[in-house]
Amino acid sequence: MRWKYSGSAALNMTRMALRGPREHLPPAVIAEEHSSDWNALRVCCWCVAIGLGAAEAWAARFTMFPDGVAYLDVGDAFWRGDWHNAISAYWSPLYPWVLGAFVGTIKPSLYWEYPLVHFVNFLIYLATLACFEFFLRTFIARQRKLNLGLQSAVALPVWAWYVAGYSAFVVSSLLLITVRFVSGDMLVAGVTYLAAALILKIRSGRATWLTFACLGFLLGVGYLAKAVMFILSFAFLAVAAAAHRAALREYADLSLCPPLSAASTLRTRMRPIAVALAAFLLTASPFLLALSKEKGRFTFGDSGKINYEMNVNRVQFFIPEGEEAQHPVRRFSALPDAFEYGEPVSGTYPLWFDPTYWHEGIKPHFSVLQQLRILGLSAVVCAWISFNLFLGLSLTTAILVIYLLSPSISECLARARSNWDILLLVVSGIGLYSFVVIEPRYVGALFCLLWIVALSGVRLSLPLVSRRLIAGLMFGLAAVTCLISGWQTERAFRGIGIADKHIATAICSRVAGILQSHGLRPGDRIAVIATWLIPNQEASYIARLARVRIVAEARPHGFWTADARTLCRFSGELASAGVKAILAYQPLRTNVGWEQIAGSDYYVSWIPKGSNCD
Repeated sequence: MRWKYSGSAALNMTRMALRGPREHLPPAVIAEEHSSDWNALRVCCWCVAIGLGAAEAWAARFTMFPDGVAYLDVGDAFWRGDWHNAISAYWSPLYPWVLGAFVGTIKPSLYWEYPLVHFVNFLIYLATLACFEFFLRTFIARQRKLNLGLQSAVALPVWAWYVAGYSAFVVSSLLLITVRFVSGDMLVAGVTYLAAALILKIRSGRATWLTFACLGFLLGVGYLAKAVMFILSFAFLAVAAAAHRAALREYADLSLCPPLSAASTLRTRMRPIAVALAAFLLTASPFLLALSKEKGRFTFGDSGKINYEMNVNRVQFFIPEGEEAQHPVRRFSALPDAFEYGEPVSGTYPLWFDPTYWHEGIKPHFSVLQQLRILGLSAVVCAWISFNLFLGLSLTTAILVIYLLSPSISECLARARSNWDILLLVVSGIGLYSFVVIEPRYVGALFCLLWIVALSGVRLSLPLVSRRLIAGLMFGLAAVTCLISGWQTERAFRGIGIADKHIATAICSRVAGILQSHGLRPGDRIAVIATWLIPNQEASYIARLARVRIVAEARPHGFWTADARTLCRFSGELASAGVKAILAYQPLRTNVGWEQIAGSDYYVSWIPKGSNCD
């Protein structure tokens, strides 16, 4: 008579077998399990991470970025029920939904709107910190179980794991992703940490049906935070399937029950993964269906396609040109490089609010040379992250030093490869981004996982010397990480490295308030004089605070060198487009028709309702 068991029963028996009787554990390990010292160390790590994150959020409270303006606009559309503009194929919905909830509930003044956004970023950072804590504790528990058989070699002690792990978290969260940049990347990082932790539980044989359902739900949330997670979710599910299979194999190797048939084994392996897949699709499908309906075709998002066009095919992002473009940006006739884009797209800056409309019809094409160029640039970015003095050099250096001092580098690498499930997640994520574009904020969480996996391979001989070496490296790593993060925050407090990047500063709210006092009302249209509006000074950031729309722009050279008759014709065309004012930063001519705003470098020129250029 064959013994029949469910997948959960198999995993529970695997857990019991792998744990083994407690009397076989070394006394030091049992004592370490009940030590409260690690709780004190963890709290200390939390306090440092929270303090550094709060300082950065406060230092960058007035800054804003192009992505942030679009996210705020989409969030407003969500909470006023404007589904046509809220359902965007470029901007994922979760982050703007959160921003819109806070802005719509608190209703901040012009001065406090951008600081409120950074407060929300800080709250998301705290949630990501909690997700990382869950992952790190799960990873440490797994490593301690694997290290029980070590006799003469020394691995990282628990306290070193917390010091090194939180150092990696601070580097990835505050130096790669950052709290000051307004995007949903921190949400994706939190999802990544939680999903990695659940896969570790699956690998250890401690997973239940609920574990797989939670994994699928998390991946669906990740897709709502960033479209690329739709593709990566299938890689995560594949890794989860492999981890589940490995756990079942360990169970079978223990010979706890008679062997099952191939069909029964397949069902046991695939049912939990089917649960995870179903949970993922149920979470993602409402937005997926709404987006596909809005676009009239199946799509999970067009951000990847547009970024491929821009980075690989070198299509101009804001004003794409070509015969394929179904909705080319309209040009004014008076000036050669002046554009109008007020209809039919909404938002503060329509070219950035919905790039998918302006890129409609343009199809990405594959080119071997262009693809190799992007892959090379991606490799350079990854190397820069790993060895840059202000990013990953301290972590990379500590790992390399320990490996070089170990009795066998190959053994260290083999130990690190035992965490193949986490390595596969990292490789799939970085590999996918490498084909389009890699920015540090995209891969911050993945590099954090990579550094932690590399540390898992640490094996040293001579316990006393090794422990002293590890202590010196770990505390040196923590000190360098805190110093670099603090130095970056201090520069932000002084405006160094922020204001000179043409992003929003505290002056924006003052300029926006004065424009409103001069008669501009929410929804009014303005034009700007800019090389490219983004990132050219702060025109879109001012427009967002004043709740006006930028619907036209002209290039500085053509505008400032034009004669009076040409400018008069251009002014008439702007008036026909409903433009009420032109905003310029440090104009070349201020003697006629330009009004300086509050002693700043911003000037405004008001468009008359009618003009005679004869």
